[in-house]
Amino acid sequence: MRPWLLPAAGGVLLAIVGVLAVASLDRDEPTPSARADALTRELRCPDCQGLSVADSPTESAQTIRAEVDELIAGGATDDEVRAHFVARYGEWILLAPSAPLFWVIPLAVVIAALAALAVWLARRPAPSATATSPLSIEERRRLHEEAEALDA
Repeated sequence: MRPWLLPAAGGVLLAIVGVLAVASLDRDEPTPSARADALTRELRCPDCQGLSVADSPTESAQTIRAEVDELIAGGATDDEVRAHFVARYGEWILLAPSAPLFWVIPLAVVIAALAALAVWLARRPAPSATATSPLSIEERRRLHEEAEALDA
């Protein structure tokens, strides 16, 4: 096994643990306007369909923004606001998929690819210093002549 493989695998594992630790940090409670802004960035505009409600200038997007503000002012949680719009428009209203499986699959593919690369590198024979046979005197002379001909 390669001497650098174990430290590299440890570094990848440490990076993953670090990302998960940062993601799980408790943050201060956001203001209602910050919550509304975040939620409107998650919702798709029914008219534009390629833009979020926060980015769309259409009248329906303005109506949804006002409705999000009303729901938050009424004490609704973020999940309740999302559920309200999913019930009204369907799952497509969400710009990002709600099922965590859609987020886990790309991460699993990347980890599997890194593992396959590590296995391939570990099983690959090490290059030897004498991989080619030494040149004969005749071959050296011919190479020297060709190099001099190129320089001329």
